[in-house]
Amino acid sequence: DQSKRVMSLTIPPPTDSKGRQIVKDRTKNVSEETFFSLLDAEMIKIEQFTQAQVTKLRKSLKDVEDKLHKSKGSTTTSGSSVVSAIDMNNEVEVDTLRDKTDEIAESFLRLEKYVNINFMGFHKILKKHDKYLPTNPCKSFYVARLHSQAWVQGDYSDIVVRLSALYSSLRQDQVVQEQVEASQSFLRSTSKYWIKTEDVSRVKYAVLKHLPVFLQKTSTGESDSQLTNSVYFDNDQLELYHSRLDKSPGAIALRLRWYGAGEPKLVFVERKSHRDKWTGEVSVKE
Repeated sequence: DQSKRVMSLTIPPPTDSKGRQIVKDRTKNVSEETFFSLLDAEMIKIEQFTQAQVTKLRKSLKDVEDKLHKSKGSTTTSGSSVVSAIDMNNEVEVDTLRDKTDEIAESFLRLEKYVNINFMGFHKILKKHDKYLPTNPCKSFYVARLHSQAWVQGDYSDIVVRLSALYSSLRQDQVVQEQVEASQSFLRSTSKYWIKTEDVSRVKYAVLKHLPVFLQKTSTGESDSQLTNSVYFDNDQLELYHSRLDKSPGAIALRLRWYGAGEPKLVFVERKSHRDKWTGEVSVKE
């Protein structure tokens, strides 16, 4: 048909009911093998890019750390003084270094967003696959594989810890000597907040710009956080749960708690008892 081989530059292209341009004769059959090969290739590409960016961020952190350490007048192993890279009393130089630290932190947050977007994208692609090919589902298998990828399960807490140390040095925070005896006796007051998983790193960043992170000793060294595992005991009516939720006087919680991943070496058996403040009593954890 001659009409199908001609076009006009003044006629708008045809659209569907949603206003999207109709593209003809551009579909092609893709085999299952090709589809899975493309998925694997994309996973590898994302992992390589993520690891390259993390390596780049760590190198940038080291450059800033080296300048700060030199600026504090540290000495070499031979005892000779190192020439200061920056003057900590010079606001312009300090601001320049702070801007560089801000840039590293923002790059890290963008990288995390990139990982989250791709992680969500894989989930949606696999969901669509199983929807249109219910006789050959693959989501469960590939989601398990997805979770085993280094770019998904990688722990980059060291970057947060190093950023905190840099901001602390730039603020010229004073290090206070810990008093072991005093730390064993104190009245604890805590506030807890629900934070979306995708916002955790950004909240950490907002805090560490003003306060240093509290380092916790874990099996792999010091970290800004650690995995907390809890198993709560209750009956079929969930009486303990509802009593704690309602903050009933004398409400208790019984739980097992341990820290870190893998098989625990130490498990705490804890009992928490709630007391109303107006009674003059304080809640107790045993």
